Amino acid sequence: MRETALSKGIALASSSALHEVLGAWCRGEPTKWQAVESAGWQRVVEEAQSQGVSGLLYHLLPQQAPPIARGALAAEYRSQLAANILYLDWLRQIIPALRDAGIRFAVVKGAALLATVYPDLGIRGMEDADLLVHPDDVNLLRSVLQHLGWQEEDEDVAGRRFGERYRGETSFIRFEGSMLMRLEGHLDAPGFYPRSRHRIWERITLVSGAGIEGMPVLQLPVHLSYLCAHYCYHHCGRGLKWLVDIALLLTQITSWHDVVVEAYHFGTTRPLHYALQETARRLQMPVPQHILETLRLLPMPLTLRLLFELCKRPAFHYVGIRLLDIYRAPHWSVRLGYIGRKLFAPRWRIQG
Repeated sequence: MRETALSKGIALASSSALHEVLGAWCRGEPTKWQAVESAGWQRVVEEAQSQGVSGLLYHLLPQQAPPIARGALAAEYRSQLAANILYLDWLRQIIPALRDAGIRFAVVKGAALLATVYPDLGIRGMEDADLLVHPDDVNLLRSVLQHLGWQEEDEDVAGRRFGERYRGETSFIRFEGSMLMRLEGHLDAPGFYPRSRHRIWERITLVSGAGIEGMPVLQLPVHLSYLCAHYCYHHCGRGLKWLVDIALLLTQITSWHDVVVEAYHFGTTRPLHYALQETARRLQMPVPQHILETLRLLPMPLTLRLLFELCKRPAFHYVGIRLLDIYRAPHWSVRLGYIGRKLFAPRWRIQG
């Protein structure tokens, strides 16, 4: 029992030290490394790797960092940088092709953040590229991506058009050498209130960054709601990587009023409240208390509120996500189709 308490104390110290370092960077303040030296470099590096922020920690390393820590983080930074360059190179081809085809879309999450708030392409890892695509344009999306050499993954996993008809996303893959690349076409925003989802297509703006001109992204207040909903619904409200994303967007806010109004319209007040509260607590980001109180007290659709409570609890996360998919479906025929596919869709089989 004493050893367990000791190991928990060490883990908390390394986590706290990492939060302190990254929080100072997000706030634009000088980084103090005393906490890291006290907790131990190796333990902090391991914590950074488990939290998906090793590339960022490498970017911030001081000269006095031990070589073993620098070497471990450098390998992951270079791997992230190489993968991100490949994804961004492909987005330079995909974005104009989608635009020429008249497809309504926005780049979200990793690539959008690299183009707007991150100063270095290697400090934020991307496991895939994410596009928010208008559901009516999914067939055009498939045609354009297949022409560019991407294969729809869902057809192989669970039958033709499974992703398009019964889920909120469809995915495409291709190989670059030995690297499997994945592009996710999200046909819906996670945890956004169905009755006002059409408003999202009025909230697109163009930015230039990460070597891409005219990248369509969500306007900042909406992208913030999107990231907070993704953090809560898909990651159970856990993960330092996502909190850093949210913290960097917070530094760009010019109107908290717009943030609150958009969250109210899209039904994301609770996820936004929870994520901002966690960002303020763990990274010491300055979030006005009256904004947190307003978000906490604003009404939210009861069904969505219950799903939010389910999804942020690990024990009920899978059930919550499946119910969220059903909730987001446009009508009951699609909901019944989704349930049928979940019950009877083919599964992966191990070839003997």
